[in-house]
Amino acid sequence: MIRTMFSGMARFVVLAACLSALGGYQLSQLFLEVDVSSAKRSVQLLEIEEYLDDAAIGLGRQIQEWKDMLLRVKDSVQHAKHQQGFKEASIAVQYALMQSKSIMLDIGMETVNIDELIAEHKSLLTDYLQAYAGLKSSEADSRYNVDRQVRGVDRSLQARIVQLKSAISDYAKQQLVRAPETQGSRNIMVGLLGAVSLLLMAGLGFIFARRMPLA
Repeated sequence: MIRTMFSGMARFVVLAACLSALGGYQLSQLFLEVDVSSAKRSVQLLEIEEYLDDAAIGLGRQIQEWKDMLLRVKDSVQHAKHQQGFKEASIAVQYALMQSKSIMLDIGMETVNIDELIAEHKSLLTDYLQAYAGLKSSEADSRYNVDRQVRGVDRSLQARIVQLKSAISDYAKQQLVRAPETQGSRNIMVGLLGAVSLLLMAGLGFIFARRMPLA
């Protein structure tokens, strides 16, 4: 009978240990997934900021290439060079904005603001091209008249890109501030796991005691 009692106790201890280990493993895997997801999100937010920086830089280059293109209207080689630079800068802006949107979609962020920036930049390009269509290299004042048509049209887009980048930066900081709160939640979960494990062991112990043969 003593051997039976110890055999039953051993089974109880092994079962309780397995349940506790299984619960601990599942919880550790959950924490690991949360950590990886949080780290990935932080990196992606930083990437969005960098792409918005690229968009702002590209827009500045686009404006400068436009002005250089008009200034060199009588030099066909230089004019063509800056015209190509204007196109490349425009493509760079669109690419940076589209990449920002792609990352936002990946992490479940709203894309209304970035969609508006993409549409506004396309509209801005239309304004530039319409103005350029009226350029006449034979007329001395033509370049000034063309430039006047689009002067200042890019200011709103420049400001909105900076504004969105600032909002993304603030959001990233909020995520970092929430990290201690997340750690607190983890401590609570660890405590709950311990309580559940104790409850299970107590229940198993009760069942084991009920089934123990009386002396």
